[in-house]
Amino acid sequence: MDDPVSVVRRLYAADIFYLTPKLLAGIFDLDAPQAYALLERLTRQGLVVAVEKGKYLLVGLQPERVLGNPLFIAAQLAHPSYISYWSALHYHGLTEQVPHTVFVATTRKKRPVAFQGHRFRYVTIKPDKFFGYRRESVGDLPVVVADPEKALIDSLEQPRYAGGMAEVVAALAAATPDLDISLLLDYAARMGDRSLASRLGYLLTAQGILADGLPISAAPVLLDPHSPAEGGYDIRWRVRVNLSHAQLHREGIG
Repeated sequence: MDDPVSVVRRLYAADIFYLTPKLLAGIFDLDAPQAYALLERLTRQGLVVAVEKGKYLLVGLQPERVLGNPLFIAAQLAHPSYISYWSALHYHGLTEQVPHTVFVATTRKKRPVAFQGHRFRYVTIKPDKFFGYRRESVGDLPVVVADPEKALIDSLEQPRYAGGMAEVVAALAAATPDLDISLLLDYAARMGDRSLASRLGYLLTAQGILADGLPISAAPVLLDPHSPAEGGYDIRWRVRVNLSHAQLHREGIG
């Protein structure tokens, strides 16, 4: 068996940062006892860290580089996945609020994880909504992150994972000068969620941006799905505007 440092180099070369005994056995042609023995050796030398039961994070010769990068860690714990919602809004500079939890979109169910002071929340989405992401280099490590348009669409659909609808409204207003509006509208249509499309249409129109072609909801929609059904009503988009004037005007909406 190769020495531990050589093992780490081979794993880095293959872009493998998240390990299980089964995966390690397959890579190095080991039986189960040998794989466990290798993981124990790597752990003793501080080259891997147990992050969940039977699951390990490769930290290599620069553990602070990995352990200080919560976006990277969160993305390693679920496959397929991408960073989205409040975390992606912050990554793209669309909110000044720093979320204490890393939010990750994934097609698989996964419980929240707490690891070395970090909290990771995994939001299960349908496979046909798993799009609009790209590979980024975060702290010199590869992380798959929603692009700005998809981060906003995901957040409009489930604002509870993005700091609430008022935060999403402010992020959209901050982003619009640089957004690809046609891509944003295409993403909204692809989601197959008419309530989401109505919310987006209302918010874009309030900024003087054309949002023609979006599939409008047949029933009235709450702008903020987690607030009481009160406030004015926009007939065109069938949206009950249940955010306060201050919340809407925080970044010039309305």
